[in-house]
Amino acid sequence: MAEVCTSQPEVPAPFTSHPEVPIPLSSQPEVPGTISSIPMEVTDGPMVGVACGPLLSIGLLMASCLLLLCYLLGHHRYWRALGVPSPPATLLMGHTLRRMGLSQPFMEFFDELYYQYNGSDFCGYYDFLKPGLFVGNPELIKSILVKDFDHFTDRRTFDLGKVNPIANDMLTNARGNHWRMIRGIVSPTFTSTKTRRLYPLVLHRAIHFLHRATRTATSGPVEARELCGRYTMDTIASCAFGIECEALTTEAAAFPAVAAKIFQLSLVRAFKILVLLVAPRLAELAHRLGLEFTSPEFHFFRQVVTHTIRKRQETGLWRGDFLDLLMETRAHGKKGLSDDTIAAQSILFLLAGYDNTANTLAMTLHLLAHHPRVQAALRKEVARALLKGRGQLTYDQVMSLPYLDAVVSEVLRLYPAAPVIERVCTKNYTVGVCGLEVGVGMGVLVPVWNVHRDARYWPHPQQFLPERFLGSARASILPYTYLPFGAGPRSCVGVKFALLSVKAGMVSLLTNLEVLPCPASPHPLPLDPRVLTLQPKDGVYVNLRPIELQKTVEHETIIYGATA
Repeated sequence: MAEVCTSQPEVPAPFTSHPEVPIPLSSQPEVPGTISSIPMEVTDGPMVGVACGPLLSIGLLMASCLLLLCYLLGHHRYWRALGVPSPPATLLMGHTLRRMGLSQPFMEFFDELYYQYNGSDFCGYYDFLKPGLFVGNPELIKSILVKDFDHFTDRRTFDLGKVNPIANDMLTNARGNHWRMIRGIVSPTFTSTKTRRLYPLVLHRAIHFLHRATRTATSGPVEARELCGRYTMDTIASCAFGIECEALTTEAAAFPAVAAKIFQLSLVRAFKILVLLVAPRLAELAHRLGLEFTSPEFHFFRQVVTHTIRKRQETGLWRGDFLDLLMETRAHGKKGLSDDTIAAQSILFLLAGYDNTANTLAMTLHLLAHHPRVQAALRKEVARALLKGRGQLTYDQVMSLPYLDAVVSEVLRLYPAAPVIERVCTKNYTVGVCGLEVGVGMGVLVPVWNVHRDARYWPHPQQFLPERFLGSARASILPYTYLPFGAGPRSCVGVKFALLSVKAGMVSLLTNLEVLPCPASPHPLPLDPRVLTLQPKDGVYVNLRPIELQKTVEHETIIYGATA
Protein backbone atom coordinates (compact mmCIF):
# COMPACT_ATOMS: atom_id res chain seq x y z
CA MET A 1 0.00 0.00 0.00
CA ALA A 2 2.80 2.33 0.94
CA GLU A 3 4.51 1.57 -2.32
CA VAL A 4 1.37 2.23 -4.14
CA CYS A 5 0.71 5.42 -2.25
CA THR A 6 4.23 6.79 -2.64
CA SER A 7 4.65 6.03 -6.36
CA GLN A 8 4.16 9.05 -8.69
CA PRO A 9 3.12 8.97 -12.35
CA GLU A 10 6.06 9.69 -14.57
CA VAL A 11 5.53 12.88 -16.50
CA PRO A 12 7.87 13.22 -19.47
CA ALA A 13 9.91 16.36 -19.50
CA PRO A 14 9.28 18.60 -22.48
CA PHE A 15 12.76 18.28 -23.88
CA THR A 16 13.80 14.79 -22.73
CA SER A 17 12.64 12.76 -25.70
CA HIS A 18 15.53 11.16 -27.54
CA PRO A 19 16.31 13.17 -30.69
CA GLU A 20 16.82 10.09 -32.82
CA VAL A 21 13.67 8.31 -31.61
CA PRO A 22 10.84 10.82 -31.90
CA ILE A 23 7.72 10.01 -29.98
CA PRO A 24 4.57 10.01 -32.13
CA LEU A 25 2.51 13.01 -31.36
CA SER A 26 -0.64 10.98 -31.05
CA SER A 27 0.95 8.93 -28.25
CA GLN A 28 2.01 11.88 -26.16
CA PRO A 29 -0.36 12.88 -23.43
CA GLU A 30 -1.35 16.51 -23.40
CA VAL A 31 -0.22 18.22 -20.23
CA PRO A 32 -1.07 21.83 -19.63
CA GLY A 33 1.94 24.05 -19.90
CA THR A 34 3.84 21.84 -22.28
CA ILE A 35 4.64 22.60 -25.89
CA SER A 36 2.48 19.72 -27.03
CA SER A 37 -0.58 21.61 -25.87
CA ILE A 38 0.12 24.57 -28.15
CA PRO A 39 -1.87 24.54 -31.47
CA MET A 40 0.30 23.01 -34.17
CA GLU A 41 -0.48 25.52 -36.96
CA VAL A 42 1.36 28.18 -35.03
CA THR A 43 4.61 26.29 -34.93
CA ASP A 44 4.48 24.42 -38.28
CA GLY A 45 6.56 26.86 -40.37
CA PRO A 46 7.07 24.68 -43.53
CA MET A 47 3.29 24.08 -43.92
CA VAL A 48 2.64 27.82 -43.79
CA GLY A 49 4.92 28.23 -46.85
CA VAL A 50 3.09 25.47 -48.70
CA ALA A 51 -0.25 27.13 -48.04
CA CYS A 52 0.96 30.61 -48.96
CA GLY A 53 2.16 29.56 -52.45
CA PRO A 54 -1.31 28.90 -53.98
CA LEU A 55 -2.83 31.81 -52.08
CA LEU A 56 -0.20 34.16 -53.45
CA SER A 57 -0.75 32.90 -57.01
CA ILE A 58 -4.49 33.32 -56.66
CA GLY A 59 -4.01 36.80 -55.28
CA LEU A 60 -1.73 37.81 -58.13
CA LEU A 61 -4.16 36.38 -60.66
CA MET A 62 -7.07 38.26 -59.11
CA ALA A 63 -5.05 41.46 -59.04
CA SER A 64 -4.09 41.01 -62.70
CA CYS A 65 -7.71 40.41 -63.67
CA LEU A 66 -8.77 43.47 -61.70
CA LEU A 67 -6.15 45.59 -63.43
CA LEU A 68 -7.21 44.25 -66.83
CA LEU A 69 -10.85 44.95 -66.01
CA CYS A 70 -10.00 48.50 -64.95
CA TYR A 71 -8.02 48.94 -68.17
CA LEU A 72 -10.91 47.74 -70.34
CA LEU A 73 -13.51 49.73 -68.42
CA GLY A 74 -11.27 52.79 -68.60
CA HIS A 75 -11.45 52.77 -72.40
CA HIS A 76 -15.24 52.69 -72.20
CA ARG A 77 -15.28 55.76 -69.91
CA TYR A 78 -13.92 58.00 -72.66
CA TRP A 79 -17.23 59.62 -73.62
CA ARG A 80 -18.49 59.84 -70.03
CA ALA A 81 -15.37 61.77 -69.04
CA LEU A 82 -16.13 64.29 -71.80
CA GLY A 83 -19.80 64.56 -70.89
CA VAL A 84 -20.95 63.05 -74.18
CA PRO A 85 -23.92 60.63 -74.01
CA SER A 86 -23.19 57.02 -74.90
CA PRO A 87 -25.08 53.77 -74.20
CA PRO A 88 -23.54 51.18 -71.86
CA ALA A 89 -20.79 49.25 -73.65
CA THR A 90 -20.14 45.52 -73.54
CA LEU A 91 -16.79 44.59 -72.03
CA LEU A 92 -14.07 44.42 -74.69
CA MET A 93 -16.58 44.36 -77.61
CA GLY A 94 -18.03 47.82 -76.98
CA HIS A 95 -20.98 48.27 -79.39
CA THR A 96 -19.43 46.39 -82.30
CA LEU A 97 -21.81 43.42 -82.28
CA ARG A 98 -24.86 45.66 -82.03
CA ARG A 99 -23.63 48.05 -84.71
CA MET A 100 -22.95 45.20 -87.13
CA GLY A 101 -26.38 43.64 -86.52
CA LEU A 102 -24.90 40.51 -84.91
CA SER A 103 -26.64 40.72 -81.52
CA GLN A 104 -29.69 42.80 -82.51
CA PRO A 105 -31.01 44.50 -85.67
CA PHE A 106 -28.67 47.40 -86.40
CA MET A 107 -31.71 49.63 -87.06
CA GLU A 108 -32.77 49.20 -83.42
CA PHE A 109 -29.31 50.12 -82.16
CA PHE A 110 -29.22 53.19 -84.41
CA ASP A 111 -32.69 54.22 -83.21
CA GLU A 112 -31.47 53.90 -79.61
CA LEU A 113 -28.46 56.12 -80.28
CA TYR A 114 -30.48 58.63 -82.29
CA TYR A 115 -33.49 59.06 -79.99
CA GLN A 116 -32.26 58.09 -76.51
CA TYR A 117 -28.65 59.28 -76.47
CA ASN A 118 -28.80 62.58 -78.39
CA GLY A 119 -27.64 60.99 -81.65
CA SER A 120 -29.92 63.32 -83.57
CA ASP A 121 -27.23 65.87 -82.67
CA PHE A 122 -24.20 63.72 -81.76
CA CYS A 123 -23.28 61.02 -79.26
CA GLY A 124 -20.57 58.42 -78.65
CA TYR A 125 -20.20 54.71 -79.32
CA TYR A 126 -17.36 52.17 -79.11
CA ASP A 127 -15.84 49.92 -81.74
CA PHE A 128 -14.30 47.32 -79.46
CA LEU A 129 -12.22 49.60 -77.19
CA LYS A 130 -11.98 52.48 -79.64
CA PRO A 131 -14.37 55.44 -79.29
CA GLY A 132 -16.36 56.63 -82.29
CA LEU A 133 -18.69 59.56 -82.96
CA PHE A 134 -22.32 59.19 -84.09
CA VAL A 135 -23.52 62.37 -85.86
CA GLY A 136 -27.11 63.09 -86.91
CA ASN A 137 -27.12 66.90 -86.95
CA PRO A 138 -27.44 68.12 -90.58
CA GLU A 139 -25.03 71.04 -90.03
CA LEU A 140 -22.41 68.74 -88.52
CA ILE A 141 -22.98 66.25 -91.34
CA LYS A 142 -22.31 69.03 -93.83
CA SER A 143 -19.10 69.96 -92.01
CA ILE A 144 -17.80 66.39 -91.91
CA LEU A 145 -18.74 65.32 -95.44
CA VAL A 146 -18.20 68.58 -97.33
CA LYS A 147 -17.07 71.76 -95.57
CA ASP A 148 -14.23 70.21 -93.54
CA PHE A 149 -13.69 67.19 -95.74
CA ASP A 150 -9.91 67.56 -95.49
CA HIS A 151 -10.23 66.34 -91.87
CA PHE A 152 -12.27 63.26 -92.90
CA THR A 153 -10.85 62.19 -96.25
CA ASP A 154 -10.85 58.44 -95.61
CA ARG A 155 -13.51 55.83 -95.25
CA ARG A 156 -13.23 53.08 -92.68
CA THR A 157 -11.50 50.52 -94.87
CA PHE A 158 -8.87 47.82 -94.71
CA ASP A 159 -5.35 48.47 -95.96
CA LEU A 160 -5.18 45.58 -98.42
CA GLY A 161 -2.03 46.63 -100.26
CA LYS A 162 0.00 43.71 -98.93
CA VAL A 163 -2.69 41.01 -99.15
CA ASN A 164 -5.05 42.01 -102.00
CA PRO A 165 -3.61 44.81 -104.17
CA ILE A 166 -6.53 44.64 -106.62
CA ALA A 167 -9.05 45.41 -103.88
CA ASN A 168 -6.77 48.14 -102.53
CA ASP A 169 -7.01 49.90 -105.91
CA MET A 170 -10.79 50.17 -105.65
CA LEU A 171 -11.96 53.75 -105.30
CA THR A 172 -13.87 52.97 -102.08
CA ASN A 173 -10.86 51.30 -100.42
CA ALA A 174 -8.17 53.74 -101.50
CA ARG A 175 -6.91 56.32 -99.02
CA GLY A 176 -5.20 59.69 -99.04
CA ASN A 177 -3.31 60.63 -102.19
CA HIS A 178 -3.88 57.19 -103.67
CA TRP A 179 -7.63 57.84 -103.47
CA ARG A 180 -7.28 61.30 -104.99
CA MET A 181 -5.38 59.88 -107.94
CA ILE A 182 -7.97 57.16 -108.64
CA ARG A 183 -10.90 59.52 -108.09
CA GLY A 184 -9.41 61.95 -110.60
CA ILE A 185 -9.27 59.14 -113.15
CA VAL A 186 -12.65 57.52 -112.52
CA SER A 187 -14.88 60.57 -111.92
CA PRO A 188 -14.75 61.86 -115.52
CA THR A 189 -16.09 58.53 -116.79
CA PHE A 190 -19.34 59.04 -114.84
CA THR A 191 -20.30 62.52 -115.97
CA SER A 192 -23.70 62.97 -117.61
CA THR A 193 -22.03 63.12 -121.01
CA LYS A 194 -20.15 59.85 -120.49
CA THR A 195 -23.12 58.10 -118.87
CA ARG A 196 -25.22 59.07 -121.87
CA ARG A 197 -22.88 56.96 -124.00
CA LEU A 198 -23.78 53.92 -121.89
CA TYR A 199 -27.52 54.41 -122.43
CA PRO A 200 -27.85 52.16 -125.54
CA LEU A 201 -26.27 49.27 -123.61
CA VAL A 202 -28.57 49.84 -120.62
CA LEU A 203 -31.64 50.15 -122.85
CA HIS A 204 -30.77 46.85 -124.51
CA ARG A 205 -30.60 45.13 -121.11
CA ALA A 206 -33.88 46.79 -120.02
CA ILE A 207 -35.65 45.17 -122.99
CA HIS A 208 -34.32 41.78 -121.93
CA PHE A 209 -35.47 42.59 -118.40
CA LEU A 210 -39.02 43.07 -119.68
CA HIS A 211 -38.96 39.84 -121.68
CA ARG A 212 -37.73 37.87 -118.69
CA ALA A 213 -40.32 39.46 -116.40
CA THR A 214 -43.14 38.68 -118.87
CA ARG A 215 -42.09 35.03 -119.10
CA THR A 216 -41.77 34.72 -115.33
CA ALA A 217 -45.17 36.32 -114.69
CA THR A 218 -47.02 33.44 -116.33
CA SER A 219 -45.91 30.99 -113.61
CA GLY A 220 -47.31 32.87 -110.61
CA PRO A 221 -45.82 35.31 -108.07
CA VAL A 222 -42.45 36.74 -109.03
CA GLU A 223 -39.53 37.11 -106.62
CA ALA A 224 -38.56 40.65 -107.53
CA ARG A 225 -35.10 40.60 -105.93
CA GLU A 226 -34.05 37.68 -108.09
CA LEU A 227 -35.61 39.15 -111.24
CA CYS A 228 -34.08 42.59 -110.72
CA GLY A 229 -30.75 41.07 -109.70
CA ARG A 230 -30.50 39.30 -113.03
CA TYR A 231 -31.18 42.59 -114.84
CA THR A 232 -28.54 44.52 -112.89
CA MET A 233 -26.05 41.66 -113.30
CA ASP A 234 -26.55 41.69 -117.07
CA THR A 235 -26.25 45.48 -117.17
CA ILE A 236 -23.01 45.54 -115.19
CA ALA A 237 -21.55 42.62 -117.14
CA SER A 238 -22.25 44.52 -120.34
CA CYS A 239 -21.23 48.02 -119.23
CA ALA A 240 -18.30 47.26 -116.89
CA PHE A 241 -16.83 44.05 -118.31
CA GLY A 242 -17.85 44.09 -121.95
CA ILE A 243 -19.76 40.81 -121.64
CA GLU A 244 -23.20 39.92 -122.96
CA CYS A 245 -24.47 37.23 -120.60
CA GLU A 246 -26.58 35.64 -123.35
CA ALA A 247 -23.49 35.29 -125.57
CA LEU A 248 -22.15 31.78 -126.13
CA THR A 249 -18.73 32.37 -124.59
CA THR A 250 -16.99 30.83 -121.60
CA GLU A 251 -16.82 34.16 -119.76
CA ALA A 252 -20.50 34.89 -120.42
CA ALA A 253 -21.58 31.48 -119.14
CA ALA A 254 -19.43 31.70 -116.00
CA PHE A 255 -20.03 35.35 -115.14
CA PRO A 256 -23.36 35.13 -113.22
CA ALA A 257 -22.23 32.11 -111.20
CA VAL A 258 -18.87 33.61 -110.26
CA ALA A 259 -20.42 37.00 -109.51
CA ALA A 260 -22.95 35.35 -107.20
CA LYS A 261 -20.12 33.73 -105.20
CA ILE A 262 -18.46 37.04 -104.49
CA PHE A 263 -21.51 38.05 -102.42
CA GLN A 264 -21.58 34.82 -100.37
CA LEU A 265 -20.10 35.26 -96.87
CA SER A 266 -18.62 31.91 -95.87
CA LEU A 267 -17.08 31.20 -92.46
CA VAL A 268 -13.61 31.33 -93.99
CA ARG A 269 -14.27 34.69 -95.62
CA ALA A 270 -15.81 36.04 -92.41
CA PHE A 271 -12.70 34.92 -90.50
CA LYS A 272 -10.42 36.68 -92.98
CA ILE A 273 -12.43 39.89 -92.70
CA LEU A 274 -12.23 39.68 -88.90
CA VAL A 275 -8.45 39.22 -89.05
CA LEU A 276 -8.13 42.21 -91.40
CA LEU A 277 -10.30 44.29 -89.08
CA VAL A 278 -8.70 43.37 -85.75
CA ALA A 279 -5.11 42.46 -86.66
CA PRO A 280 -4.02 43.70 -90.11
CA ARG A 281 -0.37 42.90 -89.39
CA LEU A 282 -1.32 39.32 -88.55
CA ALA A 283 -3.17 39.18 -91.88
CA GLU A 284 -0.02 40.30 -93.66
CA LEU A 285 2.02 37.62 -91.88
CA ALA A 286 -0.60 34.96 -92.70
CA HIS A 287 -0.49 36.06 -96.33
CA ARG A 288 3.28 35.61 -96.40
CA LEU A 289 2.82 32.11 -94.98
CA GLY A 290 0.45 31.19 -97.79
CA LEU A 291 -3.05 32.25 -96.67
CA GLU A 292 -4.71 33.79 -99.74
CA PHE A 293 -6.78 36.92 -99.12
CA THR A 294 -7.56 37.53 -102.79
CA SER A 295 -10.58 35.38 -103.61
CA PRO A 296 -10.71 33.27 -106.81
CA GLU A 297 -13.56 35.51 -107.97
CA PHE A 298 -11.26 38.55 -107.96
CA HIS A 299 -8.75 36.66 -110.10
CA PHE A 300 -11.52 35.66 -112.51
CA PHE A 301 -12.73 39.23 -113.00
CA ARG A 302 -9.20 40.52 -113.38
CA GLN A 303 -8.55 37.95 -116.11
CA VAL A 304 -11.80 38.90 -117.88
CA VAL A 305 -10.89 42.60 -117.84
CA THR A 306 -7.28 42.01 -118.93
CA HIS A 307 -8.38 39.70 -121.74
CA THR A 308 -11.01 42.20 -122.94
CA ILE A 309 -8.54 45.11 -122.89
CA ARG A 310 -5.97 43.14 -124.91
CA LYS A 311 -8.60 42.02 -127.40
CA ARG A 312 -9.84 45.57 -127.96
CA GLN A 313 -6.32 46.88 -128.37
CA GLU A 314 -5.64 44.23 -131.03
CA THR A 315 -8.93 44.51 -132.94
CA GLY A 316 -9.87 48.14 -132.39
CA LEU A 317 -13.32 47.00 -131.24
CA TRP A 318 -15.26 49.79 -129.50
CA ARG A 319 -18.54 49.36 -127.56
CA GLY A 320 -18.76 52.66 -125.70
CA ASP A 321 -18.81 50.88 -122.32
CA PHE A 322 -17.02 51.61 -119.04
CA LEU A 323 -13.87 49.80 -120.15
CA ASP A 324 -13.71 51.88 -123.32
CA LEU A 325 -14.07 55.07 -121.29
CA LEU A 326 -11.20 54.11 -118.98
CA MET A 327 -9.03 52.96 -121.89
CA GLU A 328 -9.80 56.24 -123.61
CA THR A 329 -8.70 58.13 -120.50
CA ARG A 330 -5.44 56.17 -120.38
CA ALA A 331 -4.83 56.82 -124.07
CA HIS A 332 -4.90 60.54 -123.32
CA GLY A 333 -1.85 60.11 -121.11
CA LYS A 334 -3.49 59.77 -117.68
CA LYS A 335 -0.83 58.27 -115.41
CA GLY A 336 -1.53 55.56 -112.83
CA LEU A 337 -4.23 53.77 -114.81
CA SER A 338 -2.81 50.24 -115.02
CA ASP A 339 -4.72 47.13 -116.03
CA ASP A 340 -5.04 46.23 -112.34
CA THR A 341 -6.51 49.64 -111.54
CA ILE A 342 -9.02 49.32 -114.39
CA ALA A 343 -9.89 45.79 -113.21
CA ALA A 344 -10.37 47.08 -109.65
CA GLN A 345 -12.87 49.74 -110.77
CA SER A 346 -14.77 47.18 -112.86
CA ILE A 347 -15.04 44.84 -109.86
CA LEU A 348 -16.14 47.79 -107.72
CA PHE A 349 -18.78 48.53 -110.36
CA LEU A 350 -20.13 45.04 -109.70
CA LEU A 351 -19.85 45.13 -105.89
CA ALA A 352 -21.37 48.58 -105.47
CA GLY A 353 -23.91 48.43 -108.28
CA TYR A 354 -25.32 44.95 -108.42
CA ASP A 355 -26.88 44.52 -104.99
CA ASN A 356 -27.89 48.13 -104.33
CA THR A 357 -29.51 48.64 -107.75
CA ALA A 358 -31.33 45.31 -107.60
CA ASN A 359 -32.61 46.13 -104.11
CA THR A 360 -33.82 49.60 -105.13
CA LEU A 361 -35.66 48.19 -108.14
CA ALA A 362 -37.26 45.42 -106.11
CA MET A 363 -38.39 47.84 -103.40
CA THR A 364 -39.81 50.14 -106.06
CA LEU A 365 -41.91 47.30 -107.48
CA HIS A 366 -43.12 46.37 -103.99
CA LEU A 367 -44.14 49.94 -103.13
CA LEU A 368 -45.87 50.48 -106.47
CA ALA A 369 -47.80 47.24 -105.99
CA HIS A 370 -49.12 48.52 -102.65
CA HIS A 371 -49.73 52.07 -103.92
CA PRO A 372 -51.73 51.67 -107.16
CA ARG A 373 -52.50 55.39 -107.41
CA VAL A 374 -48.76 56.18 -107.54
CA GLN A 375 -48.25 53.42 -110.09
CA ALA A 376 -51.04 54.80 -112.27
CA ALA A 377 -49.62 58.36 -112.13
CA LEU A 378 -46.17 57.08 -113.07
CA ARG A 379 -47.45 54.96 -115.93
CA LYS A 380 -49.40 57.95 -117.28
CA GLU A 381 -46.28 60.13 -117.22
CA VAL A 382 -44.25 57.49 -119.09
CA ALA A 383 -47.04 56.99 -121.64
CA ARG A 384 -47.16 60.72 -122.40
CA ALA A 385 -43.38 60.82 -122.85
CA LEU A 386 -43.50 57.82 -125.19
CA LEU A 387 -46.23 59.51 -127.21
CA LYS A 388 -44.05 62.59 -127.62
CA GLY A 389 -41.01 60.49 -128.48
CA ARG A 390 -42.96 58.32 -130.94
CA GLY A 391 -42.47 55.16 -128.90
CA GLN A 392 -38.88 55.76 -127.80
CA LEU A 393 -37.25 57.74 -125.01
CA THR A 394 -33.81 59.29 -125.13
CA TYR A 395 -31.39 59.36 -122.21
CA ASP A 396 -32.33 62.96 -121.39
CA GLN A 397 -36.05 62.18 -121.49
CA VAL A 398 -35.72 59.19 -119.13
CA MET A 399 -33.58 61.11 -116.67
CA SER A 400 -35.80 64.21 -116.67
CA LEU A 401 -39.22 62.60 -116.04
CA PRO A 402 -40.22 64.44 -112.83
CA TYR A 403 -42.61 61.92 -111.30
CA LEU A 404 -40.34 58.97 -112.10
CA ASP A 405 -37.51 60.81 -110.37
CA ALA A 406 -39.79 61.59 -107.40
CA VAL A 407 -40.79 57.92 -107.07
CA VAL A 408 -37.20 56.67 -107.17
CA SER A 409 -36.11 59.42 -104.74
CA GLU A 410 -38.80 58.45 -102.25
CA VAL A 411 -37.86 54.77 -102.51
CA LEU A 412 -34.26 55.74 -101.74
CA ARG A 413 -35.40 57.83 -98.79
CA LEU A 414 -37.12 54.83 -97.24
CA TYR A 415 -34.48 52.32 -98.34
CA PRO A 416 -31.20 54.20 -98.96
CA ALA A 417 -28.46 52.36 -100.80
CA ALA A 418 -26.13 53.21 -97.89
CA PRO A 419 -28.08 53.35 -94.59
CA VAL A 420 -24.94 54.55 -92.82
CA ILE A 421 -21.97 56.64 -93.98
CA GLU A 422 -18.59 56.04 -92.33
CA ARG A 423 -15.62 58.37 -92.24
CA VAL A 424 -12.31 58.34 -90.38
CA CYS A 425 -10.71 61.47 -88.94
CA THR A 426 -7.41 62.08 -90.73
CA LYS A 427 -6.58 65.42 -89.08
CA ASN A 428 -7.49 66.57 -85.55
CA TYR A 429 -10.88 68.29 -85.61
CA THR A 430 -13.04 70.38 -83.27
CA VAL A 431 -16.77 69.70 -83.51
CA GLY A 432 -18.89 72.84 -83.94
CA VAL A 433 -19.37 75.30 -81.09
CA CYS A 434 -19.29 72.58 -78.43
CA GLY A 435 -15.50 72.32 -78.73
CA LEU A 436 -15.40 68.51 -78.74
CA GLU A 437 -12.04 67.27 -80.02
CA VAL A 438 -12.01 64.42 -82.54
CA GLY A 439 -8.60 62.78 -82.81
CA VAL A 440 -6.86 61.23 -85.79
CA GLY A 441 -8.12 57.71 -86.41
CA MET A 442 -11.51 58.14 -84.74
CA GLY A 443 -14.44 56.78 -86.73
CA VAL A 444 -17.54 58.86 -87.47
CA LEU A 445 -20.96 57.40 -88.31
CA VAL A 446 -23.67 59.36 -90.14
CA PRO A 447 -26.99 57.50 -89.64
CA VAL A 448 -28.70 58.03 -93.00
CA TRP A 449 -31.38 55.51 -91.96
CA ASN A 450 -32.48 57.70 -89.03
CA VAL A 451 -32.12 61.09 -90.71
CA HIS A 452 -34.30 59.87 -93.61
CA ARG A 453 -37.02 58.83 -91.15
CA ASP A 454 -36.89 61.77 -88.75
CA ALA A 455 -40.34 63.38 -88.46
CA ARG A 456 -38.71 66.80 -87.97
CA TYR A 457 -37.53 66.71 -91.57
CA TRP A 458 -40.07 64.37 -93.20
CA PRO A 459 -43.76 64.62 -92.18
CA HIS A 460 -45.30 61.15 -91.90
CA PRO A 461 -41.84 59.61 -92.43
CA GLN A 462 -43.02 55.99 -92.66
CA GLN A 463 -45.39 56.71 -95.56
CA PHE A 464 -44.51 56.38 -99.25
CA LEU A 465 -45.16 59.91 -100.60
CA PRO A 466 -43.30 60.72 -103.85
CA GLU A 467 -44.84 64.22 -103.80
CA ARG A 468 -42.13 65.19 -101.30
CA PHE A 469 -39.76 65.41 -104.25
CA LEU A 470 -41.88 67.49 -106.61
CA GLY A 471 -41.66 71.25 -107.24
CA SER A 472 -41.61 73.50 -104.20
CA ALA A 473 -41.75 70.54 -101.81
CA ARG A 474 -38.40 69.32 -103.09
CA ALA A 475 -36.93 72.81 -102.86
CA SER A 476 -37.92 73.01 -99.17
CA ILE A 477 -36.04 69.84 -98.15
CA LEU A 478 -33.47 70.76 -95.51
CA PRO A 479 -29.95 70.26 -96.93
CA TYR A 480 -28.09 67.14 -95.73
CA THR A 481 -31.24 65.38 -94.56
CA TYR A 482 -31.39 63.39 -97.83
CA LEU A 483 -28.23 61.35 -98.38
CA PRO A 484 -29.01 58.14 -100.33
CA PHE A 485 -25.63 58.24 -102.08
CA GLY A 486 -23.65 60.19 -99.51
CA ALA A 487 -22.36 63.73 -100.05
CA GLY A 488 -19.12 65.52 -100.72
CA PRO A 489 -15.99 64.34 -102.54
CA ARG A 490 -16.41 60.74 -101.35
CA SER A 491 -20.05 60.42 -102.40
CA CYS A 492 -21.03 57.64 -104.80
CA VAL A 493 -19.26 58.34 -108.09
CA GLY A 494 -21.63 56.12 -110.07
CA VAL A 495 -24.90 57.70 -108.92
CA LYS A 496 -25.94 58.77 -112.44
CA PHE A 497 -25.42 55.28 -113.83
CA ALA A 498 -27.30 53.71 -110.90
CA LEU A 499 -30.28 56.02 -111.42
CA LEU A 500 -30.21 55.37 -115.17
CA SER A 501 -30.34 51.60 -114.59
CA VAL A 502 -33.29 51.89 -112.20
CA LYS A 503 -35.25 54.36 -114.33
CA ALA A 504 -34.70 52.53 -117.63
CA GLY A 505 -35.81 49.29 -116.01
CA MET A 506 -38.96 50.86 -114.57
CA VAL A 507 -39.92 52.52 -117.87
CA SER A 508 -39.56 49.22 -119.72
CA LEU A 509 -41.60 47.30 -117.15
CA LEU A 510 -44.46 49.73 -116.49
CA THR A 511 -45.30 50.26 -120.13
CA ASN A 512 -46.02 46.55 -120.53
CA LEU A 513 -46.87 45.13 -117.11
CA GLU A 514 -49.03 46.00 -114.11
CA VAL A 515 -47.49 45.35 -110.71
CA LEU A 516 -49.86 43.84 -108.16
CA PRO A 517 -49.37 42.97 -104.47
CA CYS A 518 -48.67 39.41 -103.36
CA PRO A 519 -49.75 38.00 -99.96
CA ALA A 520 -46.26 36.54 -99.51
CA SER A 521 -44.85 40.09 -99.15
CA PRO A 522 -46.94 42.20 -96.75
CA HIS A 523 -46.49 45.93 -96.39
CA PRO A 524 -44.40 47.27 -94.75
CA LEU A 525 -41.84 44.72 -95.80
CA PRO A 526 -39.82 43.06 -93.00
CA LEU A 527 -36.09 43.69 -93.42
CA ASP A 528 -33.25 41.31 -92.71
CA PRO A 529 -31.91 42.56 -89.35
CA ARG A 530 -28.40 41.18 -89.97
CA VAL A 531 -27.75 42.80 -93.35
CA LEU A 532 -26.53 46.39 -93.52
CA THR A 533 -28.01 47.07 -96.98
CA LEU A 534 -31.69 46.99 -95.96
CA GLN A 535 -32.49 43.79 -97.81
CA PRO A 536 -35.95 42.23 -97.35
CA LYS A 537 -35.95 39.35 -94.89
CA ASP A 538 -38.01 36.88 -96.91
CA GLY A 539 -37.66 38.17 -100.46
CA VAL A 540 -39.91 40.55 -102.37
CA TYR A 541 -42.85 38.89 -104.10
CA VAL A 542 -45.18 40.66 -106.53
CA ASN A 543 -47.65 39.61 -109.19
CA LEU A 544 -47.13 40.89 -112.75
CA ARG A 545 -49.92 41.11 -115.31
CA PRO A 546 -49.42 41.99 -119.01
CA ILE A 547 -51.28 45.11 -120.13
CA GLU A 548 -52.01 47.19 -123.18
CA LEU A 549 -50.59 50.59 -122.31
CA GLN A 550 -53.20 52.94 -123.76
CA LYS A 551 -56.22 51.01 -122.44
CA THR A 552 -54.65 50.67 -118.99
CA VAL A 553 -53.90 54.39 -118.77
CA GLU A 554 -57.47 55.25 -119.75
CA HIS A 555 -58.85 52.77 -117.21
CA GLU A 556 -56.63 54.06 -114.40
CA THR A 557 -57.56 57.68 -115.22
CA ILE A 558 -61.22 56.76 -114.75
CA ILE A 559 -60.46 55.09 -111.40
CA TYR A 560 -58.08 57.64 -109.93
CA GLY A 561 -59.10 60.78 -111.81
CA ALA A 562 -56.76 63.60 -112.77
CA THR A 563 -54.23 62.64 -110.07
CA ALA A 564 -53.27 59.60 -112.11
